[in-house]
Amino acid sequence: MHDALKRLKKITKNRDESIRLLEAALSKKDFLEYLAEYFNPEELKQEIDFSDFKEKLNEDEFQQMHPKYHYPILWETLEKQGFTAIDATKPIKWLSISYQLIDNELIAPYFLAYLENSKNGRNNIIEALRLAKDGKNKKLFDVCRAILRHMFGHIQERGPKAVYQDIPFSVAWWRVYLAKEIQKKTNIEEAILYNYFKNNPTNYNELVMRMSGKLTVIADKNIRDGFFLYVVEKSITKTKEFKEIIAKIGIESTWRSMGSLSPRENKKIIESLVA
Repeated sequence: MHDALKRLKKITKNRDESIRLLEAALSKKDFLEYLAEYFNPEELKQEIDFSDFKEKLNEDEFQQMHPKYHYPILWETLEKQGFTAIDATKPIKWLSISYQLIDNELIAPYFLAYLENSKNGRNNIIEALRLAKDGKNKKLFDVCRAILRHMFGHIQERGPKAVYQDIPFSVAWWRVYLAKEIQKKTNIEEAILYNYFKNNPTNYNELVMRMSGKLTVIADKNIRDGFFLYVVEKSITKTKEFKEIIAKIGIESTWRSMGSLSPRENKKIIESLVA
C-alpha cells in the first residue's frame, strides 16, 4: 500500500501520467479505475471506515468546509473509528477517505483540481489538457499536483506539512482537534477557535508548520495554550505579528522551561515578550 503511494506521489513531473490522471478526474468511474491501477480498492477502504459520513458537498463546501455544519459530522464520524492525531498525519488515511467520498458520490473527483487563483476544478483540468496539447505543460503539472495534494497531501514537492495544510478534510479535522485540545485548559470556546483558524488560514498554516517542523516548542501543550490565550485576547490576526510572537517564544524557551508552567503563566510571559 505504501509503495503504491510512493509511486503515485512521484508522477507530478511525468507528462504522460499527469495527462492520464487529469483525464480520469473528469469522471468518477475513470478516476476510481485509475486509482485501482495503484491500490486494491478494498484494502484502501479498510484503512478507515468512512461510511457514516453522508454529507454531499458542492465544490465550494469541499474546498472550505463549514465549521458549524460540517466539522461536527466529520469529527463524530472519525471519533467512532478511534481516529487519532497519529492517524491524521498519515497520507494513506486521507487517501482512503478521499476515495470513499468519490465512490459514495459525495464529491466529484474534479473537485480536487482547484488552484489558489482558480477554484473551478473541471475548468482547470480542461484548460491544462488544452495547453498540454500545445506543449505548454506548466498548468498540467500544477493541476496534477493540486489533485494529489487535495487527495492525500504528501507529494514530493510539498513534504509532510501538506497533510496538515492541503487536504480539506484533514484541515477541518486538525482545526477541530486543536480547538478541543486548547479548550481543555484555557476554556476558550471551540467555536471561537474554529472561526479563528477559518478566518486566519495563513496563521493556521504557520502554526501547524511550526508544530510539525523544527520549532516544535509551540507543540508543547502548555506553551501552545498560553500562546492562544494571548492571541485570542489580543485579537492577533496579522501573520507577521503571529510569526514574530512564535519566534520570541522559541528564543525564550531556550533558557526558560515554559513547558513546565501553566498556560496562564505562559500567557504572562508572552505578554512581557511582546510589550
